[in-house]
Amino acid sequence: MGRSRDAEAELNLPPGFRFHPTDEELVLHYLCRKVAYQCLPVPIIAEVDLYKYDPWELPEKALFGQREWYFFTPRDRKYPNGSRPNRAAGRGYWKATGADKPVSPPGSGRPLGIKKALVFYSGKAPKGIKTDWIMHEYRLADKNRANSKKGSLRLDDWVLCRLYNKKNSWEKIQQQKEEASFAETMSSFEANEDTGSDSFRTLESDVEHDSFQELDELRQTESYLPSKISDIGMQFQTVEQRKQKEETDWFMDLNLDDLQGTIGSLASVPSFDLSNQDYLFPSF
Repeated sequence: MGRSRDAEAELNLPPGFRFHPTDEELVLHYLCRKVAYQCLPVPIIAEVDLYKYDPWELPEKALFGQREWYFFTPRDRKYPNGSRPNRAAGRGYWKATGADKPVSPPGSGRPLGIKKALVFYSGKAPKGIKTDWIMHEYRLADKNRANSKKGSLRLDDWVLCRLYNKKNSWEKIQQQKEEASFAETMSSFEANEDTGSDSFRTLESDVEHDSFQELDELRQTESYLPSKISDIGMQFQTVEQRKQKEETDWFMDLNLDDLQGTIGSLASVPSFDLSNQDYLFPSF
């Protein structure tokens, strides 16, 4: 599944554009501007409530990024009257690791933001399975988080998060999916070619088949004629053999008396005197 929006195409970013801001740049130029409702230098950070999803579902919701992805997300309280954030997300939870790191602008000793590192665990706490998904969470340091609305669970309207997989397993899985999809498409195409399927027939192929239809019929006729002629020859030969057999049977059926009678009838035919040439050749 692809991204619903592509900031690189929408903003017409120049070739070779990369987004690798430092911690100070993220807090000063992006998080502070977002909280103050000001325009961002480049609007390529998506607004997503990432605590509703598993981390491997989030890259497809990002506007930009290949190996690391950035999001603005709200944070909720775990308890209505407390300041502890709710870290449950998707089918697991995020767990903080290491100490918080203050983020100060260049030339200033006062921290402007706080950076926290978290690791995603799949399953229910405290027996979740640790994954390779890491998140860096940036929040403002002097934000007044007093519960303005009684019973409200909202802790922060916006925090900025950087998400990545330390082993790039998500990118490898995506590549494997694309390779598997390509292999399946090629296998289907080859199967259609082997079986002569019409699934990939085009207008040109239809014209080609139609134009040679008469030639196919002629070939069928040519293959039919020799066998037909052979049948006629066999029938003619059978008739000749039958005729010869009938003549032979007639002669074999003659007895001696019939034969003598036939010879006698031949002897009674008057003879001609060939010694008289005038009989044959009259004179003039």
